[in-house]
Amino acid sequence: MEPTVVEIPLWMKALQLFALASFFGGSFHVVRLFVAHREAMGKWEPDRTILTKQFSDLERRALYFLNWPMLVVFLSLGVYVLWQRPELFQRSFIQVLFGYFALLTAYQVVVHRLHLRLKRGEATWSTFQLRAWVSVATLFLFTLVVLLIYREEASWVWGSIGLLVVGGVIILAVSALQKNSSTEKKDA
Repeated sequence: MEPTVVEIPLWMKALQLFALASFFGGSFHVVRLFVAHREAMGKWEPDRTILTKQFSDLERRALYFLNWPMLVVFLSLGVYVLWQRPELFQRSFIQVLFGYFALLTAYQVVVHRLHLRLKRGEATWSTFQLRAWVSVATLFLFTLVVLLIYREEASWVWGSIGLLVVGGVIILAVSALQKNSSTEKKDA
């Protein structure tokens, strides 16, 4: 007897897509707020205090009322789909997506930590590094689109290699930017 396949309702798929799009929109927005926040830290008083307080509040709202909730909704719906359709675990595409979502969650944790540092007035990243960090979100979005388009053709091995390459590029870019920033600070 063949098991029946549970069909996932279209409204749930639409909600999951909406959550993902909102998460990425929030990620682009909040890191651009970080850039403006970082630039405001270089202004004279009283502008600096007023602007940094305002940016901290905007960042907090974006993180707690947009990014985190949308990421939780997206991941929760994904878990529900996998619970309803456990045969999907057999597909290499799903296994590759687990790695992707781990990286995406790590990205969000770094964004949150950046917010906390900026809120305390710690300027550990330059505006150039923060602008580059926005590009990391773009790279994640591009990777997701490619994964979704080629999900049937992607094998587990190639998907893993792709994730390692993307992760390696991100790590190299961030470390190069940090070295560049520390070199700029020494020269100044």
